[in-house]
Amino acid sequence: MTTVEDVTAGVESPPPLPPMARLAFRFFIASIVVAVVPVAVATARAIHNGWLPTGDNALFAVRARDLFSITNLPLLGTWSSASVNAGTQFNHPGPLYFDLLALPARVVQSGAGVAFGAALVNALCIVGIAVFAYRRGGALVGTIAMAATASLCWAMGSELMFEPWNPHSALLPFLLFLVLVWSMTCGDLLALPLAAGIGSLLVQTHLSYALLVPLLGVWGVVGLVLGMRGERSREPDAWAVRRARALRYTAGGGVVLAVCWIQPLIEQFTSDGSGNLTRLVDSARSSKAGTIGIGFGTRVVATVVSLPPWWFRPSMKDAFAPGWHEPSLGSTVFSLVVVFAVLGWCAWVSLRRRDRVSSWAIATAVVGLLAAFVTAWQGPVTVFGNVTPHTFRWLWPLGAFVFFVVASTIGRRLVGSEVASRRTAWLVAAFGLVTVAVAALNLPFADEGRGPNSQEYAIPAAHDLGQHMGSLEGRGPVLIDGLFRAGFADPYGAAVVAELQRREIPFVARDPVLVRQYGPARRFNGHNADAALQLRTGPATGDAPSGSRRVARGEGFPAADQRELSRLEAQIGKHVEQGQLHLNPRGQAALDAGNLPNLAQVQGGALGPRALFDSRELDVMIQEHFLALRRPWTARFERYAELQRAHDRETVGLFVERLRASGS
Repeated sequence: MTTVEDVTAGVESPPPLPPMARLAFRFFIASIVVAVVPVAVATARAIHNGWLPTGDNALFAVRARDLFSITNLPLLGTWSSASVNAGTQFNHPGPLYFDLLALPARVVQSGAGVAFGAALVNALCIVGIAVFAYRRGGALVGTIAMAATASLCWAMGSELMFEPWNPHSALLPFLLFLVLVWSMTCGDLLALPLAAGIGSLLVQTHLSYALLVPLLGVWGVVGLVLGMRGERSREPDAWAVRRARALRYTAGGGVVLAVCWIQPLIEQFTSDGSGNLTRLVDSARSSKAGTIGIGFGTRVVATVVSLPPWWFRPSMKDAFAPGWHEPSLGSTVFSLVVVFAVLGWCAWVSLRRRDRVSSWAIATAVVGLLAAFVTAWQGPVTVFGNVTPHTFRWLWPLGAFVFFVVASTIGRRLVGSEVASRRTAWLVAAFGLVTVAVAALNLPFADEGRGPNSQEYAIPAAHDLGQHMGSLEGRGPVLIDGLFRAGFADPYGAAVVAELQRREIPFVARDPVLVRQYGPARRFNGHNADAALQLRTGPATGDAPSGSRRVARGEGFPAADQRELSRLEAQIGKHVEQGQLHLNPRGQAALDAGNLPNLAQVQGGALGPRALFDSRELDVMIQEHFLALRRPWTARFERYAELQRAHDRETVGLFVERLRASGS
């Protein structure tokens, strides 16, 4: 049981004058509240606007609710896209994040439950960062930590504050883990079991932490052991009590690890064939996928940690995205030398002042950077290219921690060896104002993450589709493979599966990837489904595929945009009828090559302009710049193409096909 002494142990801020100390503490508490406000505002706004999990976010909703199911109990994390390169199907190691979302996702089965659960985890991480930073250096270090954390949240943008997708939901937990590791090196025993739990959450949630977390965890334990050995020599009389407490917390950490890893271990020893942990080890040993290497990996780390705009906005959206170019070798080396020089200066200052809190923070930052280099160098070349953006999201909290270490070291130096209470209060107030400023900047809608929440355009259509799925109730199991044929990152398939689960319509899957996503109990065996579902978007929603019928249609296109689209179609149609549609040389070459068959028939009088709209051939001509247009027609055609694409992606149809008795 944690005592008051445990909670207050390790705070190394000398006692200032009571009135100023109380003022500084109030500023610190206010900074915590301010840092949490953007999380609460973003989540409340999303819930109020009817946020619905789509894409991989919907997968988290399904598996979180499955925690209350006996047959579909999640034992693993999500399927990993690294399987494509490895040639072996495997998942992220564990379902711990599903477990954390389970209760709110079950109590509120709409999107509100998942959003609230993810936001609650992030808010608790912010509070945890504040508490342990305060335990290390009082109100000053605690408030600096809140300024860094609020800045990280601003870099992430409001929509990542409640997103359950694993690359994004792990960011604030990783920053908390870094603070806990630092606390361990300072001798804080309470940090040990918490680090075991948060570290397990990170490793289970995403494989990109598989090297980072163990390396940092080992460093934390080494620092803790070294610190305790020093305490034994300095205070031999108190050693017996300290050792007993250390044994209790170590045992507590072991219990936390056992509880966190029981589900993956159950899967390992009860699965058909090789367990997931075996698959992960075997794929790491035998994978023929190339790694990005030392040179490129170092550039990747420098992009976020040492080169402007560093880990601030808009780097979250722009770094590693299409069109990104790696920095030059010269700028990479120079910027990293500057960062390590600054850390070296901070270490020199801390050692001169015998500031153990700052010294261990600097050492932890250096170890974190070294672990980052090792992780980046080992990053695999995937189907997405040399760098897959979401697998390097951990660089942002690492960058925030490095900046925090430098700022806290400078702040503690400004305070001086004797606590100047008025100066401390002013510094706390200054960093509190920084927290207020970046938190205020993070209140408006901002999607910086390029994840599932970047497809929030699909929410109205998915919501409308779900409301019309009542005819499927009482049926099933249904085969869901046809929901995912639109390709990678389609927002609708998983949202339909989540609605099936909410309506208690059982479902199964044939595809091995889907089986690993939704659990082996949902594997299609050829006889356990009597119907198959299919999804179509855009113009394909009008006609049912052969042998099927439409059971639901979702429309998310705003009425005002629909009216504008209809008006533009009428204007452009008349323009075409009058023979005013002219091709440029590239367009004429495409027509001569037979790549514009409908246009050829329209020009020949066999078809009317409607054929160009229905076939989307006009859209192709606009996108490929095949047309010779004059003002104001250039703007009209471009606006038509923009609206038509939006209409197509925001219109979705659900079809059901009866399966033959053989299950084929």
